[in-house]
Amino acid sequence: MLTFPPAFLVGHLPARPHDPARPHVTVTWAQSLDAKIAGPGGARVILSGPESMEMTHWLRTMHDAILVGINTIIMDDPRLKIQLVPQDDPSLLPPQPLILDPQLRFPLSARILSEWNKYRGSRELRDDRILRDSRDVPDARGPAVVRQPWIVCGDTVPPERREEVERAGARVVPTQLDGSGRISPNALPAILSSLGLGSVMIEGGSRILSSFLHAPSRADGSPLVDSVIVTVAPMFIGEGVGVVPEGEDRGLPPLRTIHTETMGKDAVMLCALR
Repeated sequence: MLTFPPAFLVGHLPARPHDPARPHVTVTWAQSLDAKIAGPGGARVILSGPESMEMTHWLRTMHDAILVGINTIIMDDPRLKIQLVPQDDPSLLPPQPLILDPQLRFPLSARILSEWNKYRGSRELRDDRILRDSRDVPDARGPAVVRQPWIVCGDTVPPERREEVERAGARVVPTQLDGSGRISPNALPAILSSLGLGSVMIEGGSRILSSFLHAPSRADGSPLVDSVIVTVAPMFIGEGVGVVPEGEDRGLPPLRTIHTETMGKDAVMLCALR
């Protein structure tokens, strides 16, 4: 088991809680040697070995929120929990799940929602009240806490659809879309601040990674992305989904390598945008 926090990450990632006035943005992914993050059609491929996967779960505990796009929810049905850490440590809290979903396509059958509703129901039976968010329970601590999924969608989504998703148990956060009908990456810091979140760990998928890597600087001139953590597995996928979609590999920002760590079979690189 890793020593927490991994020494090479100290000083380069936010401590929780982090200041919501200037949220820290971490972008991370695992890839093959041929820069693929998934198989044909987005099929899930196990890339990370046990050591780097454990590091990823530690990373989640170091962020207030974890963000994925709606395609990741539809294709992978992830749980976005922290499992590979000491489950009896009350100081290790799972990050708040955030889903970027401009058209609110979120499937009500998603595992992340059903787990929240099951957790909420068990707490309601004990507390004899309606639990809208795990933060409402003072003694809800540790990795076993389940967070309500928060879905950031366009403010043009019909109210009846928003109400349907909220009745099913999720929280819907409407926001203005850009000219392409997407949620601008540069809008994220303000969204995080409004939600009281001081840091976010962005895990994908491909279009989300691309949009944040291509994003302009913040208003203060600093890069939108503060940290980049890439796990490279010693394998080829061949035909599959790349780190960024085809045609979006131009204009990617230069990276400055801070540290490279060998973790089991994998190489983990901590980088920053120049």
